[in-house]
Amino acid sequence: MRFLALWLLLVVIVLAIGLGGFPLLDPDEGRNAEVGREMALTNDYVMPRLDALPYLDKPIVYFAAEAAAMEVMGPTETAARLPAYLFTLATAAFVWWLARRLWTMSEAMIAAIATLATPLTVAFSRTVIFDSALAFFITVAMGAFYLAVEGAPASSPAGPPPSRRRDAAAPAGVTPALHSTTKWNVLAWAAIGFGVITKGPVAIALPLLVAVPYAIWRKRASGIWSIKGLIVFVIVVSPWVWAISRAVPDFLQYVLVTETMQRLATKALKRTGPPWYFVPLLLFGALPWTAVVLGARWRKEKTNVFLALWIVVPLVFFSLSQSKRPQYILPLMPAVALLASRVWCDSARARRIAAAVVIVFGIALVAAPSFVHLRAEYGPAARSSAMLLGALAIAGGAIALGPWRYVALAGITIPVVAMPIIVNPVVNAIATRRSAADFVRQLRLGSETEVVGIEAYTGSMSFYLRRPIVVVTPDGEEFTSNYIIRHYSRFAGSPTLKPPTWLDSAVAGDRVFIVRPEDRAHRAMLERRGLRVVASSARYVAYAAH
Repeated sequence: MRFLALWLLLVVIVLAIGLGGFPLLDPDEGRNAEVGREMALTNDYVMPRLDALPYLDKPIVYFAAEAAAMEVMGPTETAARLPAYLFTLATAAFVWWLARRLWTMSEAMIAAIATLATPLTVAFSRTVIFDSALAFFITVAMGAFYLAVEGAPASSPAGPPPSRRRDAAAPAGVTPALHSTTKWNVLAWAAIGFGVITKGPVAIALPLLVAVPYAIWRKRASGIWSIKGLIVFVIVVSPWVWAISRAVPDFLQYVLVTETMQRLATKALKRTGPPWYFVPLLLFGALPWTAVVLGARWRKEKTNVFLALWIVVPLVFFSLSQSKRPQYILPLMPAVALLASRVWCDSARARRIAAAVVIVFGIALVAAPSFVHLRAEYGPAARSSAMLLGALAIAGGAIALGPWRYVALAGITIPVVAMPIIVNPVVNAIATRRSAADFVRQLRLGSETEVVGIEAYTGSMSFYLRRPIVVVTPDGEEFTSNYIIRHYSRFAGSPTLKPPTWLDSAVAGDRVFIVRPEDRAHRAMLERRGLRVVASSARYVAYAAH
């Protein structure tokens, strides 16, 4: 047990290494971090803003968390990513707590390690994005609903009264003193409420799509609904929704129609993919634990049924959706981890299969650089990282073939745990194109210099400039904000958003103009006005009069 505790501590520490060791990547990280920076700057924890414009594409929780971190640590990459890391640790802590209530301490430790040691979890624990927070709240809601359903009286009239059958209805390991359907139900709905103000109504859909069928199967639907739970949900959600709706009257219509219905049912947001999009992401994103789960022999126990629903139902839900992104299935990782923890100690067959899969994966990584063509800016770093990670996977898989089950667990997690360190040079190389950090460092701006982006803007540019940018655009596409794009006519003419006609009188004074290298028309216009290049990168060129 001490070995598992030490390995869990090592995983927690390694996940934090280099959290701020690479620039913010556009579009998501740069945009989200800039919203947090502006929130910390204005101390307005109600209205998210991007370049001083309302940014209502996502709710408040993650923005507020990173803004709070920036109030203490300053506007840094570490502060922007810290909430994702902390929410990831919170998810693992809840998984440990839930597994400890249901099973043994060793299974709880394994479940926590497995939650943290998956490629998908590692990647998004270090990314300025909302899904780590959403995964935490959904995990809490799922676990609480399970406890609530198992504590609820069966709907069948047969048998003694519920009060006399309470101990028999409790899940294994749950003491009668803590056995209370109502409190778990309240916890579930509170978590759903916080999930809603983290990423919207999807936080309602996922837990209910899993918990309701399970409750019906168990004939304990009363475990899902309670007046207290719904009241707590309203108390959690209402203050911010009320405050933002006062400032933006069409907020609810935008959230429910554009950000939810269009995202799920149409291709309007241009994030579609094939129906099988998430299957390989789940198989490889949850390695090595998917190999453990698929390699074990399972019994039809109620907990296993619930965890299977937790994986399958959201997978189908997102596969049918017209909006697809890898991070959407992050809430499935705890379910995979809990299933894996159930069989790790007892199934030598599952351990051997997982070890073999890790070895094969390592061989593939070592061989891949000879067959895959990569961009010149990150190719060398990617090749060396792939070979090192592959070698660790081969070694770790070989260790896992041994008879010591805890050592085997450490072995198959070695390549995943090492990812933050090994992949860091690759991410830094990618950042030369996907971040404005290096470009901004080339600029030498006076305190009064105004920056103008001519159809050129990213969140990381504002973040590293530490000032607003006047964006000249015919449609607002540069903000990658559906809300700003759809309300362009309302915001055009504001201090930070101008129509193209504004340029006719703007090429003067203490201004720096940023354009894209391929934008020959605007580059020629600036050069005719006597401006010269003062900074350049693969994505941007800056012009100034001096």
